[in-house]
Amino acid sequence: MRQRARIAALACAAALALLSASPAADARPTQRPIVTEKDKQQEREFRRGFEAYQRGNFDQAAEIWSTLADEGHIKSMNNLGTMYSHGKGVGRNYSLAMLWYRRSAALGDARAMYNIGIAHEYGRGVATSDARAVEWYRKAADRGLVEAMIALGWVLSTSPDIAVRDGALAKRWVNAALRRKTSSKNLAALAAAHAELGEYRDAVVAIERAIDYLRRETNGADMLTSERELFGLLRQQGRTDDLFDLLERREFYANGQPTRD
Repeated sequence: MRQRARIAALACAAALALLSASPAADARPTQRPIVTEKDKQQEREFRRGFEAYQRGNFDQAAEIWSTLADEGHIKSMNNLGTMYSHGKGVGRNYSLAMLWYRRSAALGDARAMYNIGIAHEYGRGVATSDARAVEWYRKAADRGLVEAMIALGWVLSTSPDIAVRDGALAKRWVNAALRRKTSSKNLAALAAAHAELGEYRDAVVAIERAIDYLRRETNGADMLTSERELFGLLRQQGRTDDLFDLLERREFYANGQPTRD
């Protein structure tokens, strides 16, 4: 189920990590850094790379971020790593992606830590390891990154490795994320945590809420009354797997079965 159930979520997460033009999330209070003229120039160049990426000019974006990464610009290191991971503007190279993620993470970037977690969960340039994924997701979650909180909760709830699973901890992290942002994906993670704890009635309720939020997230779907109508609209938007996954999990939970990813 891992390959299908999380592929859409993973693609979305990777895009968010790449396209973040704001400072790294960090829940811990820090002193306001002194901004130099060099910092301002690098930020302008970073945004120029961001704009190039948005236009689909991946070669230019990669060139700009590569120069900035060599200068030690933290966000550019992470974004360059993502370019290598996806093969955009550069040849796909998971080893180089990890190199840049690790350099960015060493300087405190939460999104780079999150991307390292993804690499470990899916075996991209490193050995597949849910335990290592949890370690890195936790580092990013501790810094306030909502995507990492959800990824952490999901692996803690659904990992085939019994030594990794911890439903109570998963529920705490997912609820922390839900206090920041409610979405169909986040509610699905809450349902998985309930199921891991044997709270199947609560899991079904959470999945029903996730389906309701999927309607809200899908343009025009808030006026639909049936799952059949919702499926038709999602098919037009290429998002049918999102609904299939939620309906499949609802059936599992209704029959007293947890999700194993």
